[in-house]
Amino acid sequence: MDAIAAPRRLHSHVVDALVRMIAGGELSPGNLLPTEPEMSARFGVSRSVVREALRVLGAKGLVEVRHGSGTRVTAPDRWDPLDPAVLAVLRGRGPSAAVLHDLLEARTIVECEVAALAAQRGGRNEHLALEGALDVMRGAVDDPPRFVTGDSAFHLALLHAARNRVLERMTQPMHELLSYAQALTDAIPGVLERALADHETIAAAVVRHDAEGARTAMRAHLAQTQRDVISLSEER
Repeated sequence: MDAIAAPRRLHSHVVDALVRMIAGGELSPGNLLPTEPEMSARFGVSRSVVREALRVLGAKGLVEVRHGSGTRVTAPDRWDPLDPAVLAVLRGRGPSAAVLHDLLEARTIVECEVAALAAQRGGRNEHLALEGALDVMRGAVDDPPRFVTGDSAFHLALLHAARNRVLERMTQPMHELLSYAQALTDAIPGVLERALADHETIAAAVVRHDAEGARTAMRAHLAQTQRDVISLSEER
């Protein structure tokens, strides 16, 4: 078991380093990656480990291997937009407005229906979880990081209430970058109070089993979030 795990850890180390170099901007689209011997020496691993790392990077859409001409970095529009490793690096450097727009648009399509399903299917336990998350948010309007924790717990409770494991899995990769978007918009005066009111409206509709009301309230909340992100990106 350990013998199998060790190579995996080695190639994961190489993958993580190269993802940071590519998504972090050190290597630009079209740049050639170092050769296999160079990377083998740089990372202290065998060439077979380097090849496995390149295979993983190719699956993420970050590189294109051309036999005889080396491995080149691809354009960002070919990267896997929901890959956790890519998202983590993009969050650190500040994702582009286009990435955030696409993500918020996808979130609107999914989460409005999640809210409606939560209203139809949620029971006492899910309602208590929503109220617990709201309590965290109520106590954190002057503490943005803690507010984001409550906000995330609220949306997770909605997912549980929707009782659809596929939806849970689909939305999981979004949260890394969405937390970055939340951190950006939290700087806007009054945004946390407004977000709290939006979440209370959504929760009230879910608790009274009003699917259309929950869907409409979620759509209004996410539309405002989209406007906030756009306004911030324009300022920058």
